[in-house]
Amino acid sequence: MTGPIKTIEPVSTLFDDGKFLHIITELPGIAEEKIKVDLENSSTLVTIVAADNAMKYKKVITIPCDVKFSKKRFSDGVLELTLEKN
Repeated sequence: MTGPIKTIEPVSTLFDDGKFLHIITELPGIAEEKIKVDLENSSTLVTIVAADNAMKYKKVITIPCDVKFSKKRFSDGVLELTLEKN
């Protein structure tokens, strides 16, 4: 018998290159189709949730300015989001 799935807060890094914000999040062991990214209506809160039968990751990131979604890339367990500043 297995217990409840533990929610893990993944390691994330936020880079600001002037025009764009880049969020890099480590999600080892998760398939890309299991990742859900939510950019709240206020556009200053990003929620990343990734879950399968064995594990669940959840990260909420507050962003210092309004942004809009630009690009998502997932490779080798690393999710990279690019957000354009408004």
